[in-house]
Amino acid sequence: MSRHCPNTTVIGNVTSLHLNSSLPVNETMVMAGKMESSLVDILKLGLEVLIAMFGVAGNVLVAIVISGLGKRKSTTDLFLLNLAVADLGILLLSFPLITIREKAPRNWPLGEFVCLYLYPVPDVFHGASVWCIAMVAVLRYYEVVLLRKPITNKNNTPKKAAKFVAVCVWLTSFLLFCLPLYLVVEYKEETAGEKWCGPAWPSWMAAQVYTVFLTILSYILPLIVISWTFVAVSRTLNHSSRFLKDMKRDQDGVESNEQNSLSKLKTGRLRQNKRAKRILTPVVLVCAITLLPLTILRLTVVVWPAVADQEYYEKYLLYIVTVFVMLNSSVNPVIYSIASKKFRRSVSNLRCAEGRRERYFQRFSNLRQQVLLGT
Repeated sequence: MSRHCPNTTVIGNVTSLHLNSSLPVNETMVMAGKMESSLVDILKLGLEVLIAMFGVAGNVLVAIVISGLGKRKSTTDLFLLNLAVADLGILLLSFPLITIREKAPRNWPLGEFVCLYLYPVPDVFHGASVWCIAMVAVLRYYEVVLLRKPITNKNNTPKKAAKFVAVCVWLTSFLLFCLPLYLVVEYKEETAGEKWCGPAWPSWMAAQVYTVFLTILSYILPLIVISWTFVAVSRTLNHSSRFLKDMKRDQDGVESNEQNSLSKLKTGRLRQNKRAKRILTPVVLVCAITLLPLTILRLTVVVWPAVADQEYYEKYLLYIVTVFVMLNSSVNPVIYSIASKKFRRSVSNLRCAEGRRERYFQRFSNLRQQVLLGT
C-alpha cells in the first residue's frame, strides 16, 4: 500500500499489570481493559501457533511419505510434494512476519537486511501453493477425462515435464508475486526511534492495481481452473460409475471366468473413481473457502481504502484472514489421511520402518554394552 500501517497500541506482558484499589476508578478501568486485551491477544496468538505447529508437522510428514515412495512416485505426488513445501514456507516464514507486523507495526525488530531481502519472499509460497493445487487438478483432468493412464516416473519424459512445470510454477510465482514488492519495499528509521518496514507504493493507484492483479492470479484464475477441471472430472467419473454399474448388473448370473475377471476389473475401476472424487472434493472446497476471506479483504481495501483506518481492521479482520490462510496450509495432510488409503498405508509403513530401526539400534546398543563389559 502507499501508506504505512495504522498505528496500534502494543500492550505489554499481562503479568506486569496489577489492579490497585487505591487508584482512581477511571485508571483502574483502563488497566483492567488492558489486562483483558492482553489475555485475548495471548489466546489469539496461541491459536495461531497451534495451527502452525499442526500444519508444520503434517506437511513434514507428507514430504517424508512422498519422498519415500521412490520410483512409485507419480507426477501428482511430485506436485503434492511441492505443495507441502509451499505450505511449510507459509507457516514457517509468512506467519512469523505477519505476526511481527501485526504486533509491532511501527517497530520492526529484524533489521534492514531482513526487511529489504526477506520481507517479499512469503508471496512466493502463496503463489506456488495455490498453483500446485491447480496443477494437481489439471493432472486429474488429464488422467480421468482424457482417459490417460496415471503418469509415473517409469516414463522419463513425463517425469521431466512435471519437474519443468513445477520449476515454472515457482519461477512464475517469484516474478509475479514477489518481484514487484522488491521494487517498492522500504526500511525507514524515523526520528522518534521507530523502525518501519513495508511496501511504499508511488501512488495509491499503483497499490490498487497490484492488489487486483494479485487477487486475480492468486485466487480467481486458479479457482476457475480448479473448478472447471473438478466439474469435468466429476462428470466423467459419474458417467463412468453409472456405466460400470450397469455393466456389472448385466453380467450378474454369468459364471464365465473371463466374465468374472472383467467384472472384477470394472469393480476395481469403480472404486478408483470413488476414491478420486473423495480426494478432489475436499481439496477444492478447502482451497475456495479458506482463501475467500483474504480475497474479499483485498478487494474491499481497493474499493474502500478507508477500511484500513478502522479499529476493527487490524484487531479482527486481519486476524481472521491470517487464521484462514494458515488453515489452508495446514488442512491438506488431514484430507490426505482421511481420503487416501495410499497415504495412510505409507504412514503405517513409515511407522513400521521406524520401529524396526529402533529395535536394531537397541540390539546394537545392547551388544556394544556387552562387549564393553566383557560379558
